[in-house]
Amino acid sequence: MSSLFKKSLVATSLSLLAVQAHSAGFQVSETSVSGLGRAFAGEAAIADNAAVGARNAAALTRFNTTAFSGGLNIIDPDVHADATPGALPQGTTSKSAKDIAPTEYVPNIHIIQPIDDKLAVGFSAFSNFGLSTDYPKDFYAGSVAGSTELVTMNFNPNIAYKLNDQWSIGAGISAIYADAELKRQKGALQPATATDQAAKLTGDGWGFGWNLGTLWELDENNRFGLTYRSQTDVTLDGDYQGLSSNKKKVDAELELNLPEIIEFSGFHQLNQQFAVHYSAMYTGWDSLKELKATGSGCANNDSVCFQKEEGWDNSWRYALGATYTMNDNWAFRAGYAYDESPVPAEKRTLSIPDSDRHWWSLGTTYTANENLSVDFGFAYLDGDQVGGEEKLSEKDPAGDSTVAFSAGGDAYIYGLQLNYLF
Repeated sequence: MSSLFKKSLVATSLSLLAVQAHSAGFQVSETSVSGLGRAFAGEAAIADNAAVGARNAAALTRFNTTAFSGGLNIIDPDVHADATPGALPQGTTSKSAKDIAPTEYVPNIHIIQPIDDKLAVGFSAFSNFGLSTDYPKDFYAGSVAGSTELVTMNFNPNIAYKLNDQWSIGAGISAIYADAELKRQKGALQPATATDQAAKLTGDGWGFGWNLGTLWELDENNRFGLTYRSQTDVTLDGDYQGLSSNKKKVDAELELNLPEIIEFSGFHQLNQQFAVHYSAMYTGWDSLKELKATGSGCANNDSVCFQKEEGWDNSWRYALGATYTMNDNWAFRAGYAYDESPVPAEKRTLSIPDSDRHWWSLGTTYTANENLSVDFGFAYLDGDQVGGEEKLSEKDPAGDSTVAFSAGGDAYIYGLQLNYLF
């Protein structure tokens, strides 16, 4: 296998962690639309509809009838990147890339079924992780940019038990399906024109994890939730296709370590109209120690196609929100969140120009009758402008082994959700 093909595979692996406009790293928070309107503050404790099953299994005990929620979040990012190389190689016309994160649609569905006054079961389908980026084909740094799509779906059955009037516990298992497609161009790597394909990956796979939760209802107006979602290792099996000169496909697999998540939430009903809520979420990104692909087609070096150290940091997300119930039909909410990036500045690349984010959210619920309600949510995410340097290859024909860059962006998220009590 040629050294350039190996370098292209390394670039391909990096792109699994490409820029994400709506949550730090490549985490997805959009498990409900009601939560979107309060910046997901208090999600493990509020339990205002069946979507709480995705955040705290113990809260299933708050429902005394069958509950259903189904929603869709539309994420519209505005992300850009600017490279500052030396002379442009043949076929390269672009040093700037705009709108590199396409509009994405994130659905979720939840159902809760009480068994008796103490026991309840539920099922949720949602996503905790995902990304999508698309750089121009003639981008200078095409070997570390290109197009990337990673989609995950978590199928999560839960069970909960009410120990007494104040305490409930819950647990569940997660079957996570992941599907990835990645393409890379030569860019500054020669001999070839910049738009020539350097590498392509398609792969999918399953991973399995578990979750625990507890709910403490101090009294009718105050409650707290604490949840844990385990690390999940997903093995992606697929095909790598190398340089355009040989079009050779190599069967290989890549293990993706999805981090553990711990969340603490509080909810306080101050009076009949006003409530406040908050959350602190910890994500164990230090599980992402390396990216390593292996396969029988990579006969050199003990079947290791590539191996790269990552070394991300653990991160926190803090959220604060409030809800105003105007009458029996209308409730309004707002929230703010600060989302830390897990990517250290020295690890930042064009594939991972991650930054801290500020969330500003608004939402409303219209209750049509005692069974049916509809949630609307909106959030504006403000991402910091960041910079860095990235190595294109060991030998850069343009005369420079690294490319300096700056990147940043914002995102708008819109959501609609239907809730029904049977």
